[in-house]
This record gives sequence, structure tokens and C-alpha cells, in this order.
Amino acid sequence: MNALLDKKDFIGLNGCAWFFSGAETPTHLGVQAAVNDYLTSRSLGPGGRERNAETERQCKRNLAQLLNGQPEQIAILSSASEAISMAARAIDFRPGDNVVLHALEFPSGVLPWLALKKTGVEVRVVAHKGWEIDEDDLLAAVDGRTRLVMTSHVSFLSGARLDYGKVYERLRQTETLFLLDATQSLGVAPVDASQADIVVCSTYKWLLSLHGGGVLAVNPTRAGNLLPAYVGWRSVEERLGPDRFDGFDFHPDARRYELGYPSYPTVYALERSTRLLLEAGVDRIERHVLSLGGALIEMLRAHGLTVTTPDDPARRAGNISFLHEDAAAVAERLRRERIYVMGSEGRVRLSVHAFNDRADLERLQAALPACLNG
Repeated sequence: MNALLDKKDFIGLNGCAWFFSGAETPTHLGVQAAVNDYLTSRSLGPGGRERNAETERQCKRNLAQLLNGQPEQIAILSSASEAISMAARAIDFRPGDNVVLHALEFPSGVLPWLALKKTGVEVRVVAHKGWEIDEDDLLAAVDGRTRLVMTSHVSFLSGARLDYGKVYERLRQTETLFLLDATQSLGVAPVDASQADIVVCSTYKWLLSLHGGGVLAVNPTRAGNLLPAYVGWRSVEERLGPDRFDGFDFHPDARRYELGYPSYPTVYALERSTRLLLEAGVDRIERHVLSLGGALIEMLRAHGLTVTTPDDPARRAGNISFLHEDAAAVAERLRRERIYVMGSEGRVRLSVHAFNDRADLERLQAALPACLNG
């Protein structure tokens, strides 16, 4: 299993095994060049602003292609957390309404809804079964007062992948909106924005870009009329028109969520990294990741470890997790061997991306026994 993306094109992959992509990815040389291109654009005066605008437009075109959507559905914010909070405040919740989420959700997908409890909104948390979320259990928690269901496509905790299309097929027959967090999947697995009302994603993990960016994709079919609770000069039409002190009109598309300029270094980086992923082909990346991940699961089980990630390739993506009572210590011991993993919340998570290969598994295999036992 050779890597799909050449390790030599990344900074920091020489002499290490990087299973850390669910938290951070190494810098691609093309991304580094893109940031330098932005810095050059800063010195071009009006021409630099024109380059910024065109790079942003192309970045949205790339993201739309990855999401099977349209560029006008895409807003670029500061983080996935901001995108979720913006969506939460755009919905007109009333006392007695409820939101449905689940026990394997990341904090950024929990906290905005907890903040609504003081307004009388109920937060319903669906339990997991063997570290997976059953789609029927999620739907069973929905009733006539459920305003929104939120779930991650792939769990940050267990690596389990949810069939969001099944959830949306049911919810689209109701008035309940569906928000999908693709932070742990977009870039290594297909994501279809037409199968959710709102999709959010961070930019510095599987998308191979930088901090300072968050993707918000709005499906206009059911969520197009939502109005943000916040407004900025970029979110409105005719911002310097003759009536600007009397009122304003939001943009008719996802731009209404963009308050001001985005982090242009991130935009330049994201344009280059999404182009890289599209050129490699997300379907090819997914096949590579699932194949290597399957071999990784077999290895971990051979060491007697309890793997929380499903065997079924349809139920996982790049994250592979196993339980350990001292996960942070295991991660630190592996780090000393230059094997980078995430160890927290009672589990060790290994993330497989397009630049990983069989040599990474062999390095892990050699180091794992000693690192597990201290």
C-alpha cells in the first residue's frame, strides 16, 4: 500500500509515522507556497485585492466540488465552531423546542445547544451502542418540537461513521433541520451537501490546510431562508448605498454568514490543498484509507486491544481508535519513537490519510508492544 500523496512533498514526514491527521496534518509544500503567494499579493496594492478575491472564488469552487454543491452555498468563516454557532443563532428557537445530538459528539457540536437551554430549549443526547450511533435511535428522539438534529459524519472519539443520508431522508419529510459536521471526513471520504441542510468543516485537519478557517455549506432547499443573528459589511448587499443608515438586506446566499474578510492566508492554503485533494481524487483517497485502516485494525486486534472503530468499511473513514486506560501515556511513548497519534478520553486514535503507507504500519508494529506496556 503505497502512499497516494508523496511524503517528500510534506514538511516533517521524513523519519516519522504521522497518524495525527484527525488533529493536525503536516504542511504540504504547495500549501507553504500558497501562503507565500498571499504574502506577495499583500505587496501588490489593488492588484493584491483582486488576487485575494479570485483565490477566494476558486477556493469556494473547489469546496463546492468536494461537497457536490454550488459555490454560492459556501461561506468561509474562522472555524467550524463559529460555523455551528452561527447556524444555531440563525434558527428561531422557542421555549419547548428541542435539539437532538448524541454522546459521541465533539464539544463544538454540543456547547452552542447547551447555551440555548437558558431560553427553554431542551437538548436530547442519544446514547451510543458499542461506540456507534444507530441512525434509528437518533431519529427516534425526534418529535414535533425538534428544530434540529446534529451529528458528526465520523466520530472524533471512536472513528465510527454515520449514514447521514439515511437520517436526512427521514428528516426532509419533516420541518426538522439537519446539521452535519464533516470535520473528520471531508477530504478522505465523499460528503454530499445535498443530503443535509447545513454542513460545517474545519480546514486544518483532513483538508490539509491551516487554522483560521471554517467551512459553512448551506443547502438552499430548506435552510436558504435562515437569517444570521449577526451582521457585518460583507454579509449585506449595497453596503455603501444611499439608504445604508436606514436598513440593509442580507446577501441571498451563504455570503450572508461572512461578517468581514476571511483569513486570506488560510484561503490561499485551502485553495491549494483542496485542489490537491481533487487532483488525487477523493474516491481514490477513500479506498486507500479504508484499505490501510483495515490492516491497522487487524494489527491492533492482534495485540489484544479493544478497537472501537467498526470493521465494516462503510462504517468508518480515516480515524481508528482503541481503548486504553492510560491513553495519554501511550501517545507520549509513541511520540518519542516519532509516531504521532492522539491519546485522550480513554482512547488512542490513529488517523490514516493519503500520505500514509505500509512503512508507517511497520514502524508502528515494531514500537507498539513496548509503548503499550510502558
